[in-house]
Amino acid sequence: DERLRRQNDLLRIPVVAQSESGTAFLYEGKQAPLYYWFMWPIHAMAAGTTLPNRVFLFRLMNILLASLAVPIAFITARRVFLNSQLAVAVSALIASMPELYVDAARVGNQVLAMILYSLFTLLCLKIVHKGTTYLPLAGVVLGLLMLTKAYCIAAVPSLMLIAIRCVIKAQAGQKARIWWSAIAAFSSAIFISAWWYLRNYRLSGAIMWFDAAPSQSMTLRQILRHAATVKWLPALDSLVASHVWFGNWSFLSVRSWMYRVFEFGAVLAAVGLFIIVIRAFRSRAAEDQIINPDDLFVLGSIYGAFIAALAYQTLMNSINFGVGASAGWYLYTVIVPEVILITAGLLAFRWGKEILAAGVMCFFALEMYATHFVLIPYYTGLIAHVPKGGLRSFHVSQLKQIGLTELLARLEINRPLFMTNPVWLTLWCLFLLNSAALVYIALMVRKADVG
Repeated sequence: DERLRRQNDLLRIPVVAQSESGTAFLYEGKQAPLYYWFMWPIHAMAAGTTLPNRVFLFRLMNILLASLAVPIAFITARRVFLNSQLAVAVSALIASMPELYVDAARVGNQVLAMILYSLFTLLCLKIVHKGTTYLPLAGVVLGLLMLTKAYCIAAVPSLMLIAIRCVIKAQAGQKARIWWSAIAAFSSAIFISAWWYLRNYRLSGAIMWFDAAPSQSMTLRQILRHAATVKWLPALDSLVASHVWFGNWSFLSVRSWMYRVFEFGAVLAAVGLFIIVIRAFRSRAAEDQIINPDDLFVLGSIYGAFIAALAYQTLMNSINFGVGASAGWYLYTVIVPEVILITAGLLAFRWGKEILAAGVMCFFALEMYATHFVLIPYYTGLIAHVPKGGLRSFHVSQLKQIGLTELLARLEINRPLFMTNPVWLTLWCLFLLNSAALVYIALMVRKADVG
Protein backbone atom coordinates (compact mmCIF):
# COMPACT_ATOMS: atom_id res chain seq x y z
CA ASP A 1 0.00 0.00 0.00
CA GLU A 2 0.93 3.70 -0.06
CA ARG A 3 2.32 3.73 3.48
CA LEU A 4 4.59 0.75 2.86
CA ARG A 5 5.82 2.19 -0.43
CA ARG A 6 6.83 5.44 1.24
CA GLN A 7 8.58 3.58 4.05
CA ASN A 8 10.59 1.57 1.54
CA ASP A 9 11.49 4.71 -0.42
CA LEU A 10 12.84 6.26 2.78
CA LEU A 11 14.97 3.20 3.56
CA ARG A 12 16.33 3.12 0.00
CA ILE A 13 17.73 6.66 0.06
CA PRO A 14 21.33 6.12 -1.15
CA VAL A 15 24.18 6.91 1.24
CA VAL A 16 25.84 9.07 -1.43
CA ALA A 17 22.90 11.49 -1.18
CA GLN A 18 24.30 12.66 2.17
CA SER A 19 27.17 14.50 0.50
CA GLU A 20 25.26 16.02 -2.41
CA SER A 21 24.98 19.80 -2.52
CA GLY A 22 21.52 21.24 -2.94
CA THR A 23 20.51 24.23 -5.01
CA ALA A 24 18.34 25.94 -2.39
CA PHE A 25 19.59 28.46 0.17
CA LEU A 26 21.28 26.56 3.00
CA TYR A 27 19.59 27.79 6.17
CA GLU A 28 21.86 25.66 8.35
CA GLY A 29 24.85 27.56 6.98
CA LYS A 30 24.41 30.04 9.82
CA GLN A 31 24.86 27.36 12.48
CA ALA A 32 28.15 27.43 14.39
CA PRO A 33 30.31 24.31 13.86
CA LEU A 34 31.35 22.97 17.29
CA TYR A 35 28.41 20.60 17.79
CA TYR A 36 28.81 19.21 14.29
CA TRP A 37 32.53 18.62 14.81
CA PHE A 38 31.68 16.84 18.05
CA MET A 39 29.15 14.57 16.32
CA TRP A 40 31.11 13.98 13.12
CA PRO A 41 32.97 10.83 14.29
CA ILE A 42 29.67 9.26 15.34
CA HIS A 43 28.10 10.16 12.02
CA ALA A 44 31.07 8.72 10.15
CA MET A 45 30.66 5.39 11.95
CA ALA A 46 26.91 5.29 11.27
CA ALA A 47 27.02 6.68 7.73
CA GLY A 48 26.17 3.33 6.15
CA THR A 49 22.99 2.77 8.15
CA THR A 50 19.47 3.80 7.17
CA LEU A 51 18.21 7.32 7.80
CA PRO A 52 15.79 6.24 10.60
CA ASN A 53 18.68 4.51 12.40
CA ARG A 54 20.91 7.57 12.14
CA VAL A 55 18.16 9.90 13.33
CA PHE A 56 17.47 7.65 16.32
CA LEU A 57 21.19 7.49 17.14
CA PHE A 58 21.60 11.25 17.16
CA ARG A 59 18.41 11.77 19.13
CA LEU A 60 19.79 9.37 21.73
CA MET A 61 23.17 11.14 21.78
CA ASN A 62 21.47 14.51 22.24
CA ILE A 63 19.35 13.22 25.12
CA LEU A 64 22.40 11.71 26.85
CA LEU A 65 24.29 14.98 26.37
CA ALA A 66 21.35 17.00 27.70
CA SER A 67 21.19 14.81 30.81
CA LEU A 68 24.50 16.36 31.91
CA ALA A 69 22.50 19.49 32.75
CA VAL A 70 21.03 17.70 35.78
CA PRO A 71 24.29 17.09 37.70
CA ILE A 72 25.62 20.50 36.67
CA ALA A 73 22.40 22.06 37.98
CA PHE A 74 22.79 20.17 41.25
CA ILE A 75 26.38 21.37 41.77
CA THR A 76 25.47 24.94 40.83
CA ALA A 77 22.35 25.07 43.01
CA ARG A 78 24.20 23.60 45.98
CA ARG A 79 26.79 26.37 45.65
CA VAL A 80 24.02 28.97 45.61
CA PHE A 81 21.74 27.63 48.36
CA LEU A 82 24.35 25.71 50.42
CA ASN A 83 21.69 23.02 50.77
CA SER A 84 21.77 19.64 49.03
CA GLN A 85 18.01 19.08 49.29
CA LEU A 86 17.24 22.34 47.52
CA ALA A 87 19.84 21.42 44.91
CA VAL A 88 17.94 18.16 44.37
CA ALA A 89 14.72 20.18 44.01
CA VAL A 90 16.31 22.34 41.31
CA SER A 91 17.52 19.23 39.47
CA ALA A 92 14.11 17.56 39.77
CA LEU A 93 12.33 20.63 38.41
CA ILE A 94 14.63 20.73 35.39
CA ALA A 95 14.29 16.98 34.76
CA SER A 96 10.49 17.19 34.97
CA MET A 97 10.14 19.76 32.17
CA PRO A 98 8.62 17.97 29.16
CA GLU A 99 9.60 20.62 26.62
CA LEU A 100 13.26 20.22 27.60
CA TYR A 101 13.05 16.55 26.58
CA VAL A 102 11.27 17.47 23.34
CA ASP A 103 13.94 20.07 22.59
CA ALA A 104 16.82 17.74 23.47
CA ALA A 105 15.47 15.03 21.16
CA ARG A 106 15.86 17.32 18.16
CA VAL A 107 19.06 16.70 16.24
CA GLY A 108 20.68 20.10 16.70
CA ASN A 109 23.33 22.14 18.45
CA GLN A 110 21.20 23.74 21.16
CA VAL A 111 21.84 20.88 23.59
CA LEU A 112 25.59 21.49 23.56
CA ALA A 113 24.92 25.21 24.04
CA MET A 114 22.80 24.38 27.10
CA ILE A 115 25.57 22.29 28.68
CA LEU A 116 28.26 24.88 28.00
CA TYR A 117 26.03 27.71 29.27
CA SER A 118 25.43 25.69 32.45
CA LEU A 119 29.19 25.27 32.93
CA PHE A 120 29.66 28.97 32.20
CA THR A 121 27.13 29.80 34.93
CA LEU A 122 28.94 27.59 37.45
CA LEU A 123 32.31 29.16 36.61
CA CYS A 124 30.91 32.68 36.93
CA LEU A 125 29.62 31.83 40.40
CA LYS A 126 33.07 30.50 41.30
CA ILE A 127 34.61 33.77 40.08
CA VAL A 128 32.72 35.88 42.61
CA HIS A 129 33.37 33.46 45.48
CA LYS A 130 36.76 31.85 44.89
CA GLY A 131 38.63 34.58 43.06
CA THR A 132 39.29 35.56 39.49
CA THR A 133 41.53 32.56 38.77
CA TYR A 134 38.38 31.12 37.15
CA LEU A 135 38.03 34.08 34.77
CA PRO A 136 40.32 32.69 32.03
CA LEU A 137 38.56 29.31 32.19
CA ALA A 138 35.20 31.09 31.88
CA GLY A 139 36.63 32.85 28.82
CA VAL A 140 37.51 29.51 27.23
CA VAL A 141 33.97 28.22 27.82
CA LEU A 142 32.63 31.51 26.43
CA GLY A 143 34.64 30.96 23.25
CA LEU A 144 33.25 27.42 22.92
CA LEU A 145 29.75 28.79 23.51
CA MET A 146 30.10 31.30 20.69
CA LEU A 147 31.34 28.48 18.47
CA THR A 148 28.20 26.46 19.29
CA LYS A 149 25.34 28.93 18.83
CA ALA A 150 25.51 32.51 17.60
CA TYR A 151 23.01 33.69 20.22
CA CYS A 152 25.59 32.77 22.88
CA ILE A 153 27.13 36.18 22.18
CA ALA A 154 24.65 37.17 24.90
CA ALA A 155 27.12 35.69 27.41
CA VAL A 156 29.73 38.34 26.54
CA PRO A 157 28.09 41.26 28.40
CA SER A 158 27.34 38.93 31.31
CA LEU A 159 31.02 38.12 31.79
CA MET A 160 31.90 41.79 31.36
CA LEU A 161 29.49 42.81 34.13
CA ILE A 162 30.81 40.10 36.44
CA ALA A 163 34.42 41.13 35.82
CA ILE A 164 33.58 44.80 36.45
CA ARG A 165 31.78 43.89 39.68
CA CYS A 166 34.84 41.94 40.83
CA VAL A 167 37.04 44.97 40.12
CA ILE A 168 34.73 47.31 42.04
CA LYS A 169 34.60 45.04 45.09
CA ALA A 170 38.31 44.15 45.09
CA GLN A 171 40.93 45.81 47.23
CA ALA A 172 43.24 48.29 45.52
CA GLY A 173 46.15 45.85 45.31
CA GLN A 174 44.05 43.18 43.56
CA LYS A 175 42.42 45.26 40.84
CA ALA A 176 45.29 44.95 38.34
CA ARG A 177 45.32 41.15 38.67
CA ILE A 178 41.58 41.02 38.01
CA TRP A 179 41.96 43.20 34.92
CA TRP A 180 44.68 40.92 33.55
CA SER A 181 42.52 37.85 34.25
CA ALA A 182 39.63 39.50 32.40
CA ILE A 183 41.87 40.34 29.45
CA ALA A 184 43.02 36.71 29.34
CA ALA A 185 39.39 35.54 29.45
CA PHE A 186 38.18 37.67 26.56
CA SER A 187 41.35 37.04 24.56
CA SER A 188 40.70 33.31 24.87
CA ALA A 189 37.10 33.74 23.73
CA ILE A 190 38.18 35.83 20.74
CA PHE A 191 40.97 33.43 19.79
CA ILE A 192 38.59 30.44 19.84
CA SER A 193 35.58 31.90 18.02
CA ALA A 194 36.45 35.10 16.12
CA TRP A 195 37.35 33.29 12.90
CA TRP A 196 33.80 31.96 12.50
CA TYR A 197 32.19 35.40 12.91
CA LEU A 198 34.67 36.84 10.41
CA ARG A 199 33.64 34.04 8.06
CA ASN A 200 29.99 35.04 8.52
CA TYR A 201 30.81 38.65 7.72
CA ARG A 202 32.61 37.59 4.56
CA LEU A 203 29.68 35.42 3.42
CA SER A 204 26.67 37.49 4.45
CA GLY A 205 27.90 40.95 5.46
CA ALA A 206 26.91 40.38 9.12
CA ILE A 207 28.90 38.82 11.96
CA MET A 208 26.01 36.53 12.96
CA TRP A 209 23.90 36.12 9.79
CA PHE A 210 21.95 38.34 7.47
CA ASP A 211 18.68 38.05 9.45
CA ALA A 212 20.33 39.26 12.68
CA ALA A 213 20.18 42.83 11.37
CA PRO A 214 17.55 44.83 9.45
CA SER A 215 17.33 43.60 5.86
CA GLN A 216 17.12 47.23 4.72
CA SER A 217 19.24 50.12 5.90
CA MET A 218 17.72 51.69 9.03
CA THR A 219 18.95 54.34 11.43
CA LEU A 220 18.95 53.73 15.18
CA ARG A 221 16.02 56.13 15.52
CA GLN A 222 14.00 54.14 12.95
CA ILE A 223 14.75 50.88 14.76
CA LEU A 224 13.67 52.34 18.10
CA ARG A 225 10.54 53.74 16.49
CA HIS A 226 9.70 50.32 15.11
CA ALA A 227 10.35 48.75 18.53
CA ALA A 228 7.54 50.89 19.91
CA THR A 229 5.13 49.29 17.41
CA VAL A 230 5.96 45.68 18.32
CA LYS A 231 3.21 43.95 20.31
CA TRP A 232 5.44 42.92 23.18
CA LEU A 233 2.81 41.33 25.41
CA PRO A 234 1.64 38.83 22.74
CA ALA A 235 5.32 38.22 21.94
CA LEU A 236 5.99 37.45 25.61
CA ASP A 237 2.95 35.17 25.77
CA SER A 238 4.18 33.27 22.70
CA LEU A 239 7.67 33.02 24.20
CA VAL A 240 6.41 31.59 27.49
CA ALA A 241 4.00 29.18 25.79
CA SER A 242 6.68 27.72 23.51
CA HIS A 243 8.97 27.47 26.54
CA VAL A 244 6.42 25.51 28.58
CA TRP A 245 5.35 23.09 25.83
CA PHE A 246 5.45 23.14 22.04
CA GLY A 247 4.95 20.05 19.90
CA ASN A 248 7.85 20.29 17.48
CA TRP A 249 7.33 21.43 13.89
CA SER A 250 3.85 19.92 13.89
CA PHE A 251 2.93 23.09 15.85
CA LEU A 252 1.07 21.15 18.51
CA SER A 253 -0.06 22.79 21.73
CA VAL A 254 -2.03 21.97 24.86
CA ARG A 255 -5.00 23.75 26.44
CA SER A 256 -4.49 27.49 26.93
CA TRP A 257 -5.34 27.34 30.64
CA MET A 258 -2.44 24.93 31.17
CA TYR A 259 -0.01 27.58 30.02
CA ARG A 260 -1.61 30.09 32.39
CA VAL A 261 -0.82 27.85 35.38
CA PHE A 262 2.90 28.02 34.61
CA GLU A 263 2.73 31.71 33.77
CA PHE A 264 1.22 32.32 37.21
CA GLY A 265 4.11 30.41 38.78
CA ALA A 266 6.62 32.50 36.83
CA VAL A 267 4.98 35.74 37.96
CA LEU A 268 4.99 34.50 41.54
CA ALA A 269 8.72 33.73 41.30
CA ALA A 270 9.39 37.18 39.80
CA VAL A 271 7.55 38.83 42.70
CA GLY A 272 9.60 36.72 45.10
CA LEU A 273 12.85 37.85 43.48
CA PHE A 274 11.72 41.46 43.82
CA ILE A 275 11.08 40.83 47.52
CA ILE A 276 14.57 39.32 47.85
CA VAL A 277 16.16 42.41 46.28
CA ILE A 278 14.24 44.71 48.64
CA ARG A 279 15.30 42.61 51.64
CA ALA A 280 18.93 42.74 50.49
CA PHE A 281 18.87 46.54 50.58
CA ARG A 282 17.24 46.59 54.01
CA SER A 283 19.40 43.96 55.70
CA ARG A 284 22.96 42.83 55.02
CA ALA A 285 22.80 39.97 57.53
CA ALA A 286 23.58 36.63 55.88
CA GLU A 287 20.91 34.83 57.90
CA ASP A 288 18.24 37.06 56.34
CA GLN A 289 19.28 36.19 52.78
CA ILE A 290 17.77 33.38 50.73
CA ILE A 291 20.41 33.90 48.06
CA ASN A 292 23.73 35.71 48.27
CA PRO A 293 23.61 39.12 46.49
CA ASP A 294 26.70 38.20 44.45
CA ASP A 295 25.01 34.99 43.28
CA LEU A 296 21.84 36.90 42.45
CA PHE A 297 23.88 39.38 40.42
CA VAL A 298 25.63 36.61 38.47
CA LEU A 299 22.46 34.65 37.73
CA GLY A 300 20.50 37.80 36.92
CA SER A 301 23.23 39.04 34.57
CA ILE A 302 23.40 35.77 32.65
CA TYR A 303 19.65 35.26 32.39
CA GLY A 304 18.85 38.94 31.82
CA ALA A 305 21.35 39.24 28.97
CA PHE A 306 19.85 36.19 27.28
CA ILE A 307 16.33 37.61 27.62
CA ALA A 308 17.62 40.85 26.07
CA ALA A 309 19.02 38.81 23.15
CA LEU A 310 15.61 37.18 22.59
CA ALA A 311 13.97 40.61 22.70
CA TYR A 312 16.42 41.76 20.02
CA GLN A 313 15.58 38.72 17.90
CA THR A 314 11.87 39.48 18.32
CA LEU A 315 12.51 43.01 17.09
CA MET A 316 14.54 41.81 14.08
CA ASN A 317 11.86 39.24 13.19
CA SER A 318 9.28 42.01 13.29
CA ILE A 319 11.39 44.26 11.06
CA ASN A 320 12.45 41.62 8.54
CA PHE A 321 9.47 39.25 8.44
CA GLY A 322 6.60 41.17 10.03
CA VAL A 323 6.34 38.61 12.85
CA GLY A 324 7.18 39.97 16.30
CA ALA A 325 7.94 36.69 18.07
CA SER A 326 10.77 34.45 19.19
CA ALA A 327 11.10 30.80 20.20
CA GLY A 328 10.70 29.97 23.88
CA TRP A 329 12.63 26.71 23.61
CA TYR A 330 15.79 28.81 23.24
CA LEU A 331 15.42 29.58 26.96
CA TYR A 332 16.46 26.02 27.77
CA THR A 333 19.97 27.15 26.91
CA VAL A 334 19.96 29.07 30.21
CA ILE A 335 17.75 26.63 32.10
CA VAL A 336 20.15 26.30 35.05
CA PRO A 337 20.20 30.00 36.00
CA GLU A 338 16.49 30.23 35.20
CA VAL A 339 15.40 27.44 37.55
CA ILE A 340 17.74 28.57 40.34
CA LEU A 341 16.24 32.06 40.12
CA ILE A 342 12.71 30.61 40.10
CA THR A 343 13.53 28.49 43.15
CA ALA A 344 14.97 31.48 45.01
CA GLY A 345 11.93 33.57 44.13
CA LEU A 346 9.50 30.94 45.40
CA LEU A 347 11.47 30.50 48.63
CA ALA A 348 10.76 34.15 49.42
CA PHE A 349 7.27 32.96 50.41
CA ARG A 350 6.40 30.88 53.45
CA TRP A 351 5.00 28.09 51.29
CA GLY A 352 7.84 28.28 48.78
CA LYS A 353 8.93 24.65 49.08
CA GLU A 354 5.34 23.47 48.67
CA ILE A 355 4.93 25.63 45.56
CA LEU A 356 8.18 24.22 44.19
CA ALA A 357 6.92 20.66 44.71
CA ALA A 358 3.62 21.64 43.10
CA GLY A 359 5.56 22.89 40.09
CA VAL A 360 7.14 19.48 39.59
CA MET A 361 3.71 17.84 39.92
CA CYS A 362 2.25 20.25 37.37
CA PHE A 363 5.02 19.40 34.91
CA PHE A 364 4.33 15.71 35.55
CA ALA A 365 0.64 16.23 34.76
CA LEU A 366 1.55 18.22 31.65
CA GLU A 367 3.89 15.44 30.51
CA MET A 368 1.21 12.78 30.97
CA TYR A 369 -1.44 14.78 29.15
CA ALA A 370 0.76 15.99 26.29
CA THR A 371 2.23 12.54 25.64
CA HIS A 372 -0.95 10.47 25.86
CA PHE A 373 -3.59 12.93 24.64
CA VAL A 374 -1.65 14.99 22.09
CA LEU A 375 1.59 13.48 20.77
CA ILE A 376 0.70 9.79 20.51
CA PRO A 377 -2.82 10.39 19.11
CA TYR A 378 -1.49 12.93 16.60
CA TYR A 379 1.40 10.85 15.30
CA THR A 380 -0.75 7.72 15.05
CA GLY A 381 -3.44 9.52 13.06
CA LEU A 382 -6.18 9.52 15.72
CA ILE A 383 -6.39 13.31 15.74
CA ALA A 384 -5.40 15.97 13.22
CA HIS A 385 -5.45 19.69 12.62
CA VAL A 386 -8.75 21.18 11.50
CA PRO A 387 -8.85 23.49 8.45
CA LYS A 388 -8.72 26.60 10.66
CA GLY A 389 -5.50 25.39 12.30
CA GLY A 390 -6.78 24.05 15.61
CA LEU A 391 -6.23 20.53 16.87
CA ARG A 392 -9.04 18.05 17.37
CA SER A 393 -9.49 16.65 20.87
CA PHE A 394 -8.59 13.06 21.62
CA HIS A 395 -10.98 10.78 23.49
CA VAL A 396 -9.98 7.44 24.99
CA SER A 397 -12.92 5.80 23.23
CA GLN A 398 -11.10 6.42 19.92
CA LEU A 399 -8.64 3.65 20.79
CA LYS A 400 -11.41 1.18 20.01
CA GLN A 401 -11.19 2.24 16.37
CA ILE A 402 -7.73 0.75 15.84
CA GLY A 403 -6.79 -1.26 18.95
CA LEU A 404 -3.48 -1.43 20.81
CA THR A 405 -1.76 -3.62 18.22
CA GLU A 406 -2.42 -1.18 15.38
CA LEU A 407 -1.46 1.76 17.63
CA LEU A 408 1.95 0.20 18.32
CA ALA A 409 2.36 -0.69 14.64
CA ARG A 410 1.86 2.95 13.69
CA LEU A 411 4.39 4.06 16.30
CA GLU A 412 6.95 1.73 14.72
CA ILE A 413 6.70 3.45 11.33
CA ASN A 414 10.06 4.95 10.25
CA ARG A 415 11.72 3.75 13.44
CA PRO A 416 14.78 1.47 13.84
CA LEU A 417 14.04 -2.22 13.45
CA PHE A 418 14.81 -2.98 17.10
CA MET A 419 11.93 -0.70 18.24
CA THR A 420 9.49 -3.59 18.53
CA ASN A 421 6.29 -3.78 20.59
CA PRO A 422 8.02 -5.18 23.72
CA VAL A 423 10.66 -2.44 23.50
CA TRP A 424 7.99 0.27 23.17
CA LEU A 425 6.05 -1.05 26.16
CA THR A 426 9.19 -1.41 28.28
CA LEU A 427 10.30 2.14 27.52
CA TRP A 428 6.81 3.43 28.25
CA CYS A 429 6.79 1.75 31.68
CA LEU A 430 10.23 3.19 32.48
CA PHE A 431 9.01 6.61 31.35
CA LEU A 432 6.05 6.43 33.75
CA LEU A 433 8.21 5.16 36.60
CA ASN A 434 10.89 7.83 36.23
CA SER A 435 8.32 10.61 35.86
CA ALA A 436 6.56 9.49 39.04
CA ALA A 437 9.94 9.27 40.83
CA LEU A 438 10.50 12.98 40.17
CA VAL A 439 7.21 13.77 41.90
CA TYR A 440 8.26 11.64 44.89
CA ILE A 441 11.61 13.45 45.08
CA ALA A 442 9.89 16.84 44.95
CA LEU A 443 7.55 15.87 47.78
CA MET A 444 10.50 14.75 49.92
CA VAL A 445 12.28 18.07 49.36
CA ARG A 446 9.51 19.85 51.25
CA LYS A 447 11.36 18.80 54.40
CA ALA A 448 14.47 20.74 53.37
CA ASP A 449 15.80 23.23 55.90
CA VAL A 450 16.67 26.42 54.02
CA GLY A 451 18.28 27.88 57.09
